[in-house]
Amino acid sequence: LVGSAVASRDDKAAYARSMVSSLDWGVMSTISTASDTAGAPFGNPQSHAEVDGNIYYYVSDVDQSMLDIAVNNQVGYTLSNAEALSSPACGSIPYAGDEESPLCSRLSITGNFVNISGTDEEEQATDALFKAHPAMKNWPADHSWFVGKLEITQLWEINMFGGASHITPAQYYAGTDAN
Repeated sequence: LVGSAVASRDDKAAYARSMVSSLDWGVMSTISTASDTAGAPFGNPQSHAEVDGNIYYYVSDVDQSMLDIAVNNQVGYTLSNAEALSSPACGSIPYAGDEESPLCSRLSITGNFVNISGTDEEEQATDALFKAHPAMKNWPADHSWFVGKLEITQLWEINMFGGASHITPAQYYAGTDAN
């Protein structure tokens, strides 16, 4: 499944793709290099855009996450359907759901963050980012902005009761669990 249509909860890879394409931000987790939290997990809200399943970011060299990535480029990126503020399963109707409910789908993506400046995909990624997040065009030029990409190594998803599903990058990019 490509696009923002809601996929069946039974096809975990298709559902993961629909979450990435329909949500436009998540929490990026790195291993902190800041002097007061060195070695500890660090989570930071991050906007993204998706093109053919690829996840792109418009980021600054002065951001703590990018300082961490300069030392260790392995990251986690977490999305939750609670971001949409529209799901009864996620608690938009009191007592009907909760952000931690397995029915309030969540996806944790692990991979390597890479700077794609100067590559063939940079223009398409930048266009997608500025379309999804128009305010980015007006951010201060003196912050060393660049486009990064998450090279996915593993996906972990909960979208119903019964435990987590592990999704391979091949399944995710194919948009289906079937191989």
